[in-house]
Amino acid sequence: MSDSLRVLIVDDNDDHVRLATEFLQAAGAFTVEAAINLRDLWDHLAAAAYDVVLLDYSLPDGNGLEALAEIPARGYRVPVVMVTGRGDERVAAQAIQRGAVDYLVKIGGYLNMLPALVHKAVRQHQLMLSAQRSLEQIRYQALLLDNVRDAVVVWDLAGRITFWNRAAEMLSGKTAEERLGRSVSAYCAAFDPPVEAAAQAARGDVERQVCGNSKEAIWISSRVTPLYDGDGRRLGYMDVCRDITARKTLEAQIRAAQTHLAQAVRLTAIGELASGVAHQINNPLTTMIGEAQILLSQLPPDHPARESAEAIERAGWRAQAVVQRLLEFSQPAPGTLESLSIDDTVKRALALIERYVVSAKVTVETELAGDLPPVRGNARQLEDLWVNLLLFERNALANGQPHRIRLRSERGPGGEVMVCLSAGGLTLPPDRLASIFEPDFIGPVTGHGQGLAMSICREVVRQHQGRISVESDPASGTVFKVTFPAEA
Repeated sequence: MSDSLRVLIVDDNDDHVRLATEFLQAAGAFTVEAAINLRDLWDHLAAAAYDVVLLDYSLPDGNGLEALAEIPARGYRVPVVMVTGRGDERVAAQAIQRGAVDYLVKIGGYLNMLPALVHKAVRQHQLMLSAQRSLEQIRYQALLLDNVRDAVVVWDLAGRITFWNRAAEMLSGKTAEERLGRSVSAYCAAFDPPVEAAAQAARGDVERQVCGNSKEAIWISSRVTPLYDGDGRRLGYMDVCRDITARKTLEAQIRAAQTHLAQAVRLTAIGELASGVAHQINNPLTTMIGEAQILLSQLPPDHPARESAEAIERAGWRAQAVVQRLLEFSQPAPGTLESLSIDDTVKRALALIERYVVSAKVTVETELAGDLPPVRGNARQLEDLWVNLLLFERNALANGQPHRIRLRSERGPGGEVMVCLSAGGLTLPPDRLASIFEPDFIGPVTGHGQGLAMSICREVVRQHQGRISVESDPASGTVFKVTFPAEA
């Protein structure tokens, strides 16, 4: 409050104005001005700032109650004391209801009360303005906190939640009305690992998962900090949570890509090793086959050792066929397209990995049409396609129990060539099924590289102008359908 208060008296009674001015100036440092009607009031308020207005109820061009409502409407924030000569309590009540800080009745020694009343009115108005500014600041801060993307939760030392912003509502699915005043324990337990205020405050940011969310794995970065008052006393804690799901997903994608890359490098190395080993095995096999043939040429048809020699020759030829197939598989696929039989590519793929599939107690049953029209494609890429699909189903079924994969080729209703691979007992969840061919497929990294391998399958089929789809349900298991256009 300043040393000198500016007072505006609005009254058309000159004697009253003069007496009020004298009493105020005699009581202290007051600067007093007067207005004789409402029009004069507006001119004074527009020209200068006043600490208080003494407003008479009856004026030549209106009454004080009308002015009370219009003063704030015109943007003036000045305390008003209503002065009335009627002594009517109804008028006094209306004045207070319309915004007057006090009222004064012109009876008895009312002028003696005027200086104290003016000081009281100014103090009350300043307290009201201070409270309004504090509320506005609180509302503004709350508005800011409500509009930030981070969830903000505050609780006191007794563990009662005192603030819960809109982002916290979205993160938890609980409204502020449901949480304010409640224990913070349920909030702390909603994360994995749970929030521990005292311990976390010393650790800084902690990455957590939101528990109980069935739609997706939500990750947040949580920072708990203690709150203090102006004297350094601890009031409680504040937890600020930021959604980092996108970052965690990207990290998982990078880890999966690194795993797939390491597998690709390993497979390349194995392919080079297999090629070298196959070359070294070929020579002994050639010798074994040749010696068996020489032995057979020298044995009579009824010799007891002839059956063993024939078995050695057949085994040698089978081993050499596998070695030759391994040599072909370890070489990069040529980029040329040719007219070929889908059934032949399926047979060669099975010859390469059938033993590996059977080792997991998985039986492969084939129903190849045999009379399908040729398709135009790359034999090596198509063989890789069947190998990848068979390996995916084999790895998914490898639980030590007997299973069956059925591989069937047939002609489609539009003349296209179709191959179906069905794995009974294998059911994929809908979210995995929807993204199984995506190169950024994120799931448990099992070491089989299914995300990369399946995206390669889709790309091979696309390059051959074909279509690939997958269906899965508990009744029929998981079925891959691959369709290629027949060669014109």
